[in-house]
Amino acid sequence: MSFHDLSINCAYDTGLDDPLNDFYLPVLSQAIKYDRIAGYFSSSSLAIAARGIGGFIANDGKMRIIASPRLSQEDIDVIRDASENSEIYLGNILSNELDNYENEFQRDHIRALGWMLANGYLSLKLALVMDNKYIEENKSAIFHQKVGVLTDKDGECLSFSGSLNETAMGWLENIEEFKVFKKWESGQSSYYSSDANKFEAYWNGTVSGVKVINAPDAVIQKLTTIGREFSKDTFSLREYLSHHKKVSIDEKLNLFSYQKKALDEWVQNDHKLLFEMATGTGKTRTSLACINTLLKNEKKLVCIIACPQTTLSRQWKREIEENGLKFDESIMADGANSKWKSNLEVALQKISVGYNNRLVIYTTHITSSKDDFIDIITKFREIPICFVGDEVHGLGAYKTKQALLGIYKYRIGLSATPKRWFDDCGTTILENYFGDKSFEFTIFDALSTINPRTGKTFLVQYYYHPVFVHLTDDELVNYMQLSNKISKLSNFVKNSDKYQKNYESLLFSRAKITKRAVNKYIELDKILNEINKEKKQISDTLIFTDDDQIGEVMRMMKNHSILAHRFTQAEGTKPESRYGGSTERQYLIQKFKENAYNALVAIKCLDEGIDIPSASTAIIMASSTNPREYIQRIGRVIRQDENKPPATIYDFVVVPDFKKLTISPELCEFETHIFQKEMIRVKSISKDALNNADILIKIDEVI
Repeated sequence: MSFHDLSINCAYDTGLDDPLNDFYLPVLSQAIKYDRIAGYFSSSSLAIAARGIGGFIANDGKMRIIASPRLSQEDIDVIRDASENSEIYLGNILSNELDNYENEFQRDHIRALGWMLANGYLSLKLALVMDNKYIEENKSAIFHQKVGVLTDKDGECLSFSGSLNETAMGWLENIEEFKVFKKWESGQSSYYSSDANKFEAYWNGTVSGVKVINAPDAVIQKLTTIGREFSKDTFSLREYLSHHKKVSIDEKLNLFSYQKKALDEWVQNDHKLLFEMATGTGKTRTSLACINTLLKNEKKLVCIIACPQTTLSRQWKREIEENGLKFDESIMADGANSKWKSNLEVALQKISVGYNNRLVIYTTHITSSKDDFIDIITKFREIPICFVGDEVHGLGAYKTKQALLGIYKYRIGLSATPKRWFDDCGTTILENYFGDKSFEFTIFDALSTINPRTGKTFLVQYYYHPVFVHLTDDELVNYMQLSNKISKLSNFVKNSDKYQKNYESLLFSRAKITKRAVNKYIELDKILNEINKEKKQISDTLIFTDDDQIGEVMRMMKNHSILAHRFTQAEGTKPESRYGGSTERQYLIQKFKENAYNALVAIKCLDEGIDIPSASTAIIMASSTNPREYIQRIGRVIRQDENKPPATIYDFVVVPDFKKLTISPELCEFETHIFQKEMIRVKSISKDALNNADILIKIDEVI
C-alpha cells in the first residue's frame, strides 16, 4: 500500500475530524521518511502514534525532527543518555517483532524515544531563536514553525502544515487545524515543495534568526527549558491509553446470528461451502470470519481472493486491512500489475522457506484460471490454501472453471445466485467443488429481518415498475433462428467442452436480441420525462445498458440535461495521480456519491459487488432472464444507507405483440417462450416489492 491507496483529506480540524486515526496513523505506517518541524515535541507523541510508528520502523523509516528547546525533564534525560550511552538502548529494549512495537511504545514511550535515537530511526535537533547573533533569553521567543513532510516507499510525497505540535495534546486535545498538500496532485506540488524546502533550510541551519543545534549539545549546554505544558501532555496520554482498548478482530467483525450460522456450517462441511446470500447482507464479512478462523489455526496459510474485476479486489483489500486480519504480505495478481507473476512466485517462496507465514493474493477470475497462475500455485501445493471465489457464478463458465483447483484445501464460494442460468453443467461443477451444500439468506430474509444495530431491515424496501416493450419483426425472426440452433446443440453439451463453448456463444447472441430491443429507447424517454417532472432532477440513478445501447443512452441523458458518466470496461482500474491515487472507477463512484454525477450508465461493471449505498433508482434497460444478473442489479439500489427512502426500479420487459400472433404458429410459439421467460424475472422481483399487488394487476392486464 502507498499514500495513493489512502483516503486523505485536503484539510483537518481536530474539532471536527479525527486526524490521529484518519490521517497521522495510516500515513505514518506507510512512510519511509518523516521530516517534522514542531513548536513542541514530546515522546508522548510516539505513544499515541504507536501503531503508525510500528509500521514506520518495519519500513526502515527515518525520522528527523526540529523542535523548540522546551521538553519534559524525562525527555531531556533520555535524549542525553541515548547520545552519550547509546549501548543502553541498543539491546533488547524493543522486540524485533512488529506486533510488539505498539505495546512497547505505549508501555514505555520514553525509553522508546531513546531506542529510536540510538538505533538511527530518529534524529532530533533543537531550534533556538536568535537576536543580534545571540540566543534570545526571553522565554517568549519560542520557535513556532509547524510543518510535516512524508515520503512513502513508492517515492510519493505529501506535506502538512498548520498549528499542530508533535505532542499528545496536539493530536488529541488542543483545537488545531492543518492543511495537507500532495506532491502528485496538480496545483498542490508547489505548496508541497515550499514545505519540503523549508524543512531542509532549517535542518541545514541556513535560516536567519534561528540557530539549529543537535539535541545532545543543546541539552549539555543547558539551553533547554523544561516546558510546563508537558505535565498536561502526559495527562492527555494517560487518558488516551486508558480508553484506547485494542479491539480484537472478532469484535470488529461482530457477526450477526445468521452470519455466525453460516460460519458454523462452513466449518461443519469440511471448510467448503457456498454462501448464497443477498447483496448487502455481509457475504464478505462472513468470509473474513472464516479466514480469521484459519489464521488462528494454521501455522502457514495462503488465501486467494478471486473476483470478477479489479475494482472489487480493491474493496476486498480494504476490508481485510480495516478489520485487522494479519498477513505478512499481499499481492495484486491481475492485469493491473505487470509484475504479478514474479511477485507471486517470490511471495510463495517466502512462505515455503518459513520467512513469512501468511500471504493473501487478490486476483481475478480470468487470472486465477490462467495456466501461468495455476503453474505457480501448483509448485507450492504443500502450503494450506484457502480459495475464496467472490461472485462465484462466474467461475462455472468454460474459460474460468480451470481456477477451481483440487489442491485448495479450504473453499468459500460467494454469490447472491450461484446457480448458472441454462447451464446445469456449470452449476454442477460449482456445487461439487464447494461441498454440495449452501447457506441461504435471501432478499426476502433481508427485507423482513431487523438489523439489531440500526433498527431497520438489512435491505431497504423498493417499488418495482415493469416497462413493457415489443420486439420488431426482424428481431423476432433472428430470435427464432438462434433458438432452433440452441435446441439442436443442447443434447451434446454435457459431455463436451467444445460444444459447451459453442452453446454459450449461441445463448449470448440470442440474449442480445431482447436486451437491445430498439423500442426500449421510446420507453426510456418517457421515464426520464416522468422522473424529471416528479423530482425536478434525476439523481442517485444507475442505468444498466448493453454495449450497443450506451451511446444512444448517453445522448438521451445530455438531451434531458442529466449529468451522467459511462461506467464500462474502458474506465481504468489502475491508480492514477489525476484521480488522487484512486482508479478511474473508484473516482467515478466517489463523484456519484457526492452528487457530482446524477447518473452512472453501466455495462456489466456495476453488476457485481460494487458498493454504492447512496444509489436509490435503477433503470434496467438491458437484462437477461438470468436471476444472477437482475438480482445483482437490484442489489445495487436496495443497500441500506442513512435516511434512504424506498428504492425505485424500472425494468424493461419484452412481451408479445398480440397483433402478430396470428401470422404464424411458429412465431406465436417463440413469442410465448420469450414472454414466459421474461415473466419469471418480473414475478421474482415483484414478489418482494412494496407495490406487489399493483404489479400483479398490471401483469394480468398484459396477459
